[in-house]
Amino acid sequence: MKIKVLAATLAIAGSSAFAQQPPAQPEQMPQIPYLQESNNQRIPVEDGYTPPSTNVEDSELFNQVDEIRRQQEQYQAAMAAREQYAAEQIANSPGAKFLEQARKMYKPSMAFDIEPKQSIVIPVGQGLLNTLSTNFTELKVKTSDARSVIETEGGHLYISIPDSNPVGLVIHEAGVKSSQVSITLIPIDAPPVIADITVSMDDSMKRESVAYQKKMKEEEAINKAKAERVPYSDKHTKRIIDLLTPVAQGDFPRGFTLSGDIPEDYRTPCRMAIPHRAAQRLLGGSEIIDVVGVKNTSDSTYMVREEMCLSDDVIAVALFKKSYLAPGEEMELYILRDKLYYENVQRKARRPRVTWGDE
Repeated sequence: MKIKVLAATLAIAGSSAFAQQPPAQPEQMPQIPYLQESNNQRIPVEDGYTPPSTNVEDSELFNQVDEIRRQQEQYQAAMAAREQYAAEQIANSPGAKFLEQARKMYKPSMAFDIEPKQSIVIPVGQGLLNTLSTNFTELKVKTSDARSVIETEGGHLYISIPDSNPVGLVIHEAGVKSSQVSITLIPIDAPPVIADITVSMDDSMKRESVAYQKKMKEEEAINKAKAERVPYSDKHTKRIIDLLTPVAQGDFPRGFTLSGDIPEDYRTPCRMAIPHRAAQRLLGGSEIIDVVGVKNTSDSTYMVREEMCLSDDVIAVALFKKSYLAPGEEMELYILRDKLYYENVQRKARRPRVTWGDE
């Protein structure tokens, strides 16, 4: 019991003494001598190896970082100034002013009167279907733009521009290139435009347009006639085709011979206003084929029709290659006749019977 009390007393005394006088901090940590690798002898600290210190002080490193940051800020400021200068130059350029003026003149509905060989600028709705109506009978358009959707119908043009790039068009009356005008379309973020464009055309241009439209209609009729296929299902029609096809190919149908003996009444067998003449006659057992040459000596296109050459003894008439003849053009037509027609007519009784038949 006495031992425990003594120990406790010593512990309390020791703790109070420690609290009153804290241990002094050593001024310098003891240096540990290096060992010499060759003989394992201890070497004093002052004679030992000291590791090399860095070549750059901390303050110098901070200065280098600040210099790099400063250079970056100068570069960014220079780039910003350059971009601002470029933007100002673009904004003040003639092209930018031109586009801005085009945007200001936008209207959903506009009208233009223009002379041939002149140009106009029209702002249109971007990505929408815009309509350009002209006074042309048939409008022709040329452009280098491959992105836009362009359709024409008569004198109307429909166009949709998918981006903001301007589109240049050259339009003119079909067959009258002297009527062409230039149109620049400026797409903007706006509703679609309907524009009426009236191009001044003199009398000569109008005559050229009428002549061209007439020529196109004739060519269309010719192409349509060529595309038509004559159906034949009965033997009679097949017989006609079998006889006239070799003639059109420059040959003789089977069983026919060439004859130059053509009665005078059959020399000009058709009712037409241009010169024509039967130049050849092919004789068969029961049919005759007259080959007629036709030439258009008029100043305008002439249409030849099969019914112009029909008569009582004619079975069929065929036109070779074309039915429309331009001035100076020639063609052949073939008339298939019933060789025995008039003989059969003469054999018929001329007095009607008076019997009642099977009543």
